[in-house]
Amino acid sequence: MRGVPTWTWTASPAVAVGLGAVLAATGLVLGRPDVALLGAPLLVTAALGWQRPAAGEASVAVDVEVGAAADAAAGVAGRSVGYRVTTSTPPGTELSLLHLSLVGGRSRLLVLGPSTTELTGRVALLGVSGPQEVVRASLGLVAPDGGLVAGPLGPATAERVLTPASSPARDLPLPPGLRGLSGVHDSSRPGQGGDFRDVGPFTPGDRLRRIDWRATARRSRVAGEVTDLYVRRTLATSDAVAVVVLDSRDDVGEVVAQWASNRAGLRGVSSLHLARQAASAIATGTVRRGDRVAFCDLGAHGRATTVGSGDRHLRRVLAAVATTRAAGSLTGSLTGAPTGVRRLPPVPPSALVYVLSTFLDDVAGSAARTWRSRGHRVVAVDVLPAPRLGGSTAQQRLAHRVVAAEREDRLDDLRAVGVEVVSWAGASGASGRRAQLRALSRRRPR
Repeated sequence: MRGVPTWTWTASPAVAVGLGAVLAATGLVLGRPDVALLGAPLLVTAALGWQRPAAGEASVAVDVEVGAAADAAAGVAGRSVGYRVTTSTPPGTELSLLHLSLVGGRSRLLVLGPSTTELTGRVALLGVSGPQEVVRASLGLVAPDGGLVAGPLGPATAERVLTPASSPARDLPLPPGLRGLSGVHDSSRPGQGGDFRDVGPFTPGDRLRRIDWRATARRSRVAGEVTDLYVRRTLATSDAVAVVVLDSRDDVGEVVAQWASNRAGLRGVSSLHLARQAASAIATGTVRRGDRVAFCDLGAHGRATTVGSGDRHLRRVLAAVATTRAAGSLTGSLTGAPTGVRRLPPVPPSALVYVLSTFLDDVAGSAARTWRSRGHRVVAVDVLPAPRLGGSTAQQRLAHRVVAAEREDRLDDLRAVGVEVVSWAGASGASGRRAQLRALSRRRPR
């Protein structure tokens, strides 16, 4: 970031002039030349302080280097990156103050010289996925003798995006209706590619290799002569459409005592990290199965992808999931007045809708009920982390009990209207999630 600094006066020249004048006047009144001479350095210093630095630009730039291969292979929790901060000051600057804010809440204030300076370092990233601001730098300038100051210039920031580490979800449920003329699932209409349906008379358009000669012979023995040919008819195949809707309006950690401050380095595993994992696993499992998937962020400025399939489309979906960031605030969700709510995204007919949310307010639940009333099969994926009450006060424990009771009522209301609920952060871990999804896949959608 570059710019021409705007210099402002400080109180140093005025104080120096006033004190020097007082000492000079006192020396003249008392007839003490030595006292009068004490004010001379102050007056000279004030005169030098009135000189403005030469016009010129100042800049502060931040670069983040990709971590070593060993760090990238260590997973999200073990990754680290290097950073480089470069500053330059205009001529006549005596000092520059560089304020660095590093990932995890750490900050440093450095006093640098007037020349171009380059600082390098390495910092460990947080053990969560998504965008992380690695370095935030701002630069302040000081003229000789502190008479003039400028800035702060910036801030200049640099961030890294960590993709969530998750395996493809298996045993995913199917929507109430299948679409398309090809796929991996048997539809209810006759066609080609699916399982055996029945035996029927040969009609124009049937292939000769589908003639069932045994059935034709049996029918001819009954009739006495061969009048019709009979073919084996099969079911057509179709694919399923899944829409993954992620609620990014808040990002809640597992440490209840940090819900008020919500500091990234102290809150533990966050709900948005679990939501990214769930969205990536569901999208990958859907595409690997041969179906189509779409992604939408419920936040006002969230990203969205259209319905598609294949590895190229999956990479676009995973990139949109990885760059999802919290669009609202925890306070808004707890008070029932969330911010940054977009209108409901369009959902294709006969689609399976996954709603990933903490359900701390009624917005995500209301969207799930709306889609369910339109005939879609809706799966509500609860991504609120398992709470850790250690270090919380009695008031915080009581507030958590109230919030948890209200949230459970919302989930019960969703179950009452036919929305299926899956807990992604349950105590049983990955095996529990697979069991819940397997149970949903065995149910027949209504």
